[in-house]
Amino acid sequence: MFAHKRGDVPYILGLVFLLSGVIYFFASNWPLMDRPVKLALSLLLVSGCFILSVIYKKSATFLYLSNWWLVASAVSFGAAVALIGQMFNSHADSYTLFLIWLIPVLVFAFLTKYQPFYWMAFLLFELTIWLKIYPTGVWLEYSETEELIIHLLVITGHSLLFYWLQRAGLQKLSLAALAVAQYSALFILNSHSIYQLVEDFTSMSLFYALLHTLYIAFIYVYWRSYMTERAKHPAEMAIHLFAFGIYAVYNGFIIYFSVLGENVFLAGFPLLFVLFVFSIYVLTKLAKTSEHAEEKWKRYTYKLIVGIFSFLGTLIAIFSISSFVILLFSFGASIWIGFLAAGILCLAASCAISKREWAVIRLTLQITGIAFVFLASFIKGDAWIFWVITALFIVLNFLPNIKGRAFYYAAANGAALAAVLYTFSDVGLSTSWLRLILLVFGLLNAMLFFHLKQHVLRLPAYWLSLAYFLFMTIEEAGQPVIWAVVLHLVTLIYLYIHLAYPKGSTRLYRWSTWLALIIFLTWKYYEFIWQLLHKSLALFLVSAICFGLFYFWGRRYTEEARTIQSWNIKLVTAVLLVQLLFIGAAFWQKEQLLQNGELVALELVPIDPRSMLQGDYVELRYAIHTAYQEQQQTGETTEGRLLVELRESNETIVYQEEHVPVYQPVQFHPADQSLKAQEGTVIIQGSGRFGQLDLGIEHFFIPEGSGAEWEEKNIALVRIAENGDAILEMLVEH
Repeated sequence: MFAHKRGDVPYILGLVFLLSGVIYFFASNWPLMDRPVKLALSLLLVSGCFILSVIYKKSATFLYLSNWWLVASAVSFGAAVALIGQMFNSHADSYTLFLIWLIPVLVFAFLTKYQPFYWMAFLLFELTIWLKIYPTGVWLEYSETEELIIHLLVITGHSLLFYWLQRAGLQKLSLAALAVAQYSALFILNSHSIYQLVEDFTSMSLFYALLHTLYIAFIYVYWRSYMTERAKHPAEMAIHLFAFGIYAVYNGFIIYFSVLGENVFLAGFPLLFVLFVFSIYVLTKLAKTSEHAEEKWKRYTYKLIVGIFSFLGTLIAIFSISSFVILLFSFGASIWIGFLAAGILCLAASCAISKREWAVIRLTLQITGIAFVFLASFIKGDAWIFWVITALFIVLNFLPNIKGRAFYYAAANGAALAAVLYTFSDVGLSTSWLRLILLVFGLLNAMLFFHLKQHVLRLPAYWLSLAYFLFMTIEEAGQPVIWAVVLHLVTLIYLYIHLAYPKGSTRLYRWSTWLALIIFLTWKYYEFIWQLLHKSLALFLVSAICFGLFYFWGRRYTEEARTIQSWNIKLVTAVLLVQLLFIGAAFWQKEQLLQNGELVALELVPIDPRSMLQGDYVELRYAIHTAYQEQQQTGETTEGRLLVELRESNETIVYQEEHVPVYQPVQFHPADQSLKAQEGTVIIQGSGRFGQLDLGIEHFFIPEGSGAEWEEKNIALVRIAENGDAILEMLVEH
């Protein structure tokens, strides 16, 4: 199927690069563009993407591109909203930005039933929630009760979302919601571990004990249901099992650490024993109870259980055994012998295990053994030991009926590479040979991949070839340009071959190719292009090349018009018009305030971060914030919506040949009070929350790379309307 759609690859890349270029162009905050021009460009981008969507909707060949451009229009709307915030110095990365963006995306998802809109909506929903709970630039300290309520609400909300998405047929998206719910559950339970509840008993301990009991009971009931019904998705089970594994291991170590103190490493051995016994029981029961289950369900369930248990077991084994070795050898010169012996013993034990039900034990010992052998070799630091372990892993690879051959193959590659590098270092060869070595190793693995048609080592060889080719393109000072160009061309040609003429059909093969391409492009993008403006121009150029490649080549290697979910053009157009009206209205409202508001000067202290969508900005802390916190500590102010009364001082600053008075905070009033500004005073709206005051003017966006020019600015010039709305106009030095 992928072979029939490979012509779409340049088009997808062109669209991604185009949108990325637009976002970076806006984020660069280019000072040569004024606000109306920026507004016009943002409106043109949103409407232009929509027009292309409508055009492709009527295409007899490329109907599916209609949805792609509609997604691009939705992304452009978010960029336009972020641009409004940047132009008028509104909140950076505020949850309101993502909430506004979320609304039309949800509508598009409902109208089109297009999967990317659902995923986009979920991402925006998560950003909205978590930025509301933990806003950027503000350190909020929640009380224990507040934190508990927050995460219980997150668990409840995402659990309901999980079941709704399941019923709606969005199974993969429902798993993401389930993962968030499990994260919050672990946060609550591990923050109040079982031992902590017993050791430090409080009035809330019984409630947390109830939560622990309910969690364990839920996992138990779910597991029985999963094994008996055999209808739930294995990935759903994996999320629950992985989370419970982290929960059990964490609580187990806390209990053992509190009891054994410095001998905590002893905790790992009984935990490891319990894990191994339980894994044998589970896999044995799985084999007996799933005889009539679907083969795909059995295969994925087995792999996920083995993978999760082996991961947890490896963490425990490495921690416990390494602690034991350190205790015996006390970081002496011969400690490498201890790690080498431990590694060889683990490898020997893993080779002796062949039972399918003992797979977790075998895999844990195998990975732990490989880790210890490498650790011992690096501690010793001689070339000869790497040659020895290379031979060891090669021999293990060729043993008959050996399990986990792919791990030994990867280990042999790593050991051989280290052996060559250490040997070159011993004979005094330059590190410039490293790239040639990586090229040779990459070519050898690529040849093995093309040679092996059906073999367990085929995919690992491909992954290693990608890794070698990517690492050999790392920029190095003094490297010949011709040599660098050759290495980059080899990598690009190799990726192009696998994208245009795929040599496999598995998901792991396709996904790893795309992942390697994304890593390569992102890597080079940040390695060679530093300025956001230059980044955007480079992305526009690459986008044009990709679209050109699709036009001249890709169209011949793509499917004809695929059947897609039909959507009503009139309804979608109505959503677009609402988006454009919102952007225009927000711009007009801010512009009116900037033109007609009363100009006041406020004292501040700046710092300098960067917004994910809006570029560099200065985060401001006003004297008003200090006064609020001082009154908050004495109980003189309340939280919620506030009206801040500012009074004109005798101090003024000169701005554009105008004397602007500096205002100081006088009093904080609840917003429900009727308060009017008197002569010499102004009223500004704010919001108090968890001891923090939010005025809506805490961020000032600046052109990229100009942060040093703003470091000494200590006065903010703010326009304030009669109703208390405020907008930040400029920073000056006084």
